[in-house]
Amino acid sequence: MSLLILDTSAVVAFAAGSVDVGEPIVEVHDEGGRVLLPVVCLIEAARQVGDEMPALLADHPACEVLSLAARLWPAVTAGFRVLGRLDLSVALLAATMGNGYVLTSEPESYGDLGEDSVIRIEKS
Repeated sequence: MSLLILDTSAVVAFAAGSVDVGEPIVEVHDEGGRVLLPVVCLIEAARQVGDEMPALLADHPACEVLSLAARLWPAVTAGFRVLGRLDLSVALLAATMGNGYVLTSEPESYGDLGEDSVIRIEKS
């Protein structure tokens, strides 16, 4: 796996100390892959758990914060209409554009769109 996207639920699980998030980050990084944190997911996670752990994750050497590119607004909007949440739309779009996977504790939220693109983690 060369590209892993952490969605809001994965960032929240990381904040709770989930090894099901920490281990994949290390594995992807060790294999030379990329771990992306969509800024929308970081913001939503910080709203839920506070700033400290999302900030720690954003500063992690294995992770890159993915900004929301203005040119992608039509694709993000289409995903938002189907999924009903901006953070899910952004995470799934990042995964599909980069042939990667979304790490999530709520795979059912992605429905059929996420069928081939999500990896389930257990909620902490």
